[in-house]
Amino acid sequence: METTSQSTVPTDADRLHEIGRPSVRIRMPADKRIQQILDCALREFSEHGFQRARMDDIAQRCGLSKGGLYAHFNSKDALFEALLTRSIAPPDVKAMNLPRPLEVQPLATWLVDQMYDALANPRTVATMRLLIAEGARVPHLVKLWSKHVSEPQMAMLAEAFHESTAGQGGTRSVIVREPWLAAAPVLHALLSQLILGEHLEIDMAHMRKAHVEMLCELLEPAAKQAPSAGHDFPSARRTAR
Repeated sequence: METTSQSTVPTDADRLHEIGRPSVRIRMPADKRIQQILDCALREFSEHGFQRARMDDIAQRCGLSKGGLYAHFNSKDALFEALLTRSIAPPDVKAMNLPRPLEVQPLATWLVDQMYDALANPRTVATMRLLIAEGARVPHLVKLWSKHVSEPQMAMLAEAFHESTAGQGGTRSVIVREPWLAAAPVLHALLSQLILGEHLEIDMAHMRKAHVEMLCELLEPAAKQAPSAGHDFPSARRTAR
C-alpha cells in the first residue's frame, strides 16, 4: 500500500531558516551581496544574539571566506548596525495605496491587513526582537527608527483618520485624537509572539476580524454603530502550549 507524507505548514522559524541559507560561492553585484550578508547576519544574530554570533559563521552562511566578509564589513558591530539600519527606511505612504475614498470600513480593513501582514513576516519579527534585545547597544539607531519609521506611520494614520471622519462633526473619537491606539492589538500580538514564540497559539483570523470591528466602532458616528447588547464576540484564543 502506498503512503503519502503529510505536508506541514512552515513555521516562522522554518521560513526564517530560508533567509541566509548557505550557498555556493558565486559572484554577484556588491549591493546584492550586501543584502545577502545582512540576511545571513539576521539569521545568526536571531539564533545566537549579538555576543555569541561569530563573523566566521556569518561568512559560512554567505558562502564567503572571512576575508570576503570583512571586505564589506570591518567588524561585527558595523554589520549589526547595518542590519538594523536597513529596517529604518521611512515608509512610502504613496506606495501604500490607501483605499479611496477614505471610508471607515475599507480603511479599517486595509489598515489591519497592513499590520498583520507585517506581523506574519519572520524578518520583521526577528528584527524587532533584535531591537528589543540589543537596543541599549545602539540607542542612536532606536531613536532613528522612532523618527523615520514610527512617527511617519502615526502621522499617516492621523491624517487618514481625520479624513475618514471629516463629515461627522462633534467631538472626534479618541482614536482620531490618539491614532497610536489603532496599533495596540497588533503590538500585543507581536509582544506575545516575541515572548512565547512557537509556544503561542493565536486565532489570527479572529483577531484580525475583532481589530477591524474595533476600529469601525471607534471611527464611525455613534448613531451608525450597531448596538452592542447581546453581541457575542468571544476573545481570540491566546494560550501558551
